[in-house]
Amino acid sequence: MTGSQRGSGTMVPEFDQPEESRRESEEGDLRAGLVLNLGRALLKLGSPAHRLEAAMEIMATRLGLSGQFFSTPTALIASLGDGKRQQTYLVRVDPGSADLGRLADLTDVMEGLSADRLTPEEADRQVTEIDQRKNPFDTVRRIIGTGLVGTGGAGLLGGGLREMLLGGSLGLVLALVVALIGSAFSASRLINPLSAAVATFLGMLWCGLDAQTALMPAVIGGIIVLLPGMDLTVATRELATGHLVSGSSRLASAVLTFVLLAFGLSIGGYLGMMVVDEMPQWYRDERPWAVIALAVPVAACGFTLLYRAHWRDTVWILLACILAYSGATLGNWIQGAYLAPFTGGLAVGIAGNLYARLTFRPASTINLPALVLLVPGSIGLTAMAVLLGADIVAGVETAFRAIMTAVALTTGMILAGVVVQPRSAL
Repeated sequence: MTGSQRGSGTMVPEFDQPEESRRESEEGDLRAGLVLNLGRALLKLGSPAHRLEAAMEIMATRLGLSGQFFSTPTALIASLGDGKRQQTYLVRVDPGSADLGRLADLTDVMEGLSADRLTPEEADRQVTEIDQRKNPFDTVRRIIGTGLVGTGGAGLLGGGLREMLLGGSLGLVLALVVALIGSAFSASRLINPLSAAVATFLGMLWCGLDAQTALMPAVIGGIIVLLPGMDLTVATRELATGHLVSGSSRLASAVLTFVLLAFGLSIGGYLGMMVVDEMPQWYRDERPWAVIALAVPVAACGFTLLYRAHWRDTVWILLACILAYSGATLGNWIQGAYLAPFTGGLAVGIAGNLYARLTFRPASTINLPALVLLVPGSIGLTAMAVLLGADIVAGVETAFRAIMTAVALTTGMILAGVVVQPRSAL
């Protein structure tokens, strides 16, 4: 007689238990795979460590798994189990650019799984489709978006209509350079210094022909999409929230990017001075408010294209940019040294959390475009350029201002999470 006796008088075939264990193992692997696929997708989008780990913890809890997570900008370690067994997984990816559209779709999957509208199998399939989705017009959107961001950024950084025109033109040149050499792995490492050198050189030629155009607002506006000010701010927040490894590595990457851009800025300036007889003016003293009224919506449209957000979110991104600039302007009006980034970060953080609660979409749709207008990228780039010019004292002072600006901005964002609790980890 085949079988084994369980309890009193109940005969159970010997193969039932292995079959049950196999089903449990397959189900556990499926749930673990869903959590890992979600983490991989978020890591590719450059999600901060605290958001990524919190999102994975929420997903694991919803699937009945216990897990511990550790993330860096390029790797993710996850230990997952259901109480009976636990396994450790390593995910290694190359971080990509921000994609607000994919982030919103991933949030919809999480909401659907939480509300039992999706099974784990359906959620896993949708996460994989979102992660592997390609847009045939992505390059065109990036080129147009970079040009619009350069146009609006030059106006918001102190330029007028002339600087906005030059900044948009330099942004288009930058996007074309990235599109041409971005596919080559060895050449892609030269994108930052090469783009800064080309933008500075062409900007000096332009300003040499038109002496009324200020150089620096246009150049920084043209390369604003390469400035790691957002990485600097995210690194500061990761360090403040205890994610020391991720914050330190992201901070080191931001500093290196600043150095490469400043090096390209110096090379382009040196080559430009060989052609331009007189030094063009660096900044514009005055500008009409009409420039701001034009620059903000232009930049918002550029962010929608550049960060591949859904068109339905264009109005929200515009409102976020207006709110960020208004909060910073209020801080400057009060005349606090670092009150402008603090009030701007606080306003943007509260708005992002309210947006997530009301629309069930990720707060990053509001936070990311608005924070780009507030981050200390231009200050950091100026500091590195001054240091390369051998003015050590001025360079250190400017670099300290950039760090304190990032700290003030991060403090405002953290306080916003206390005032209005964020609904979603994304």
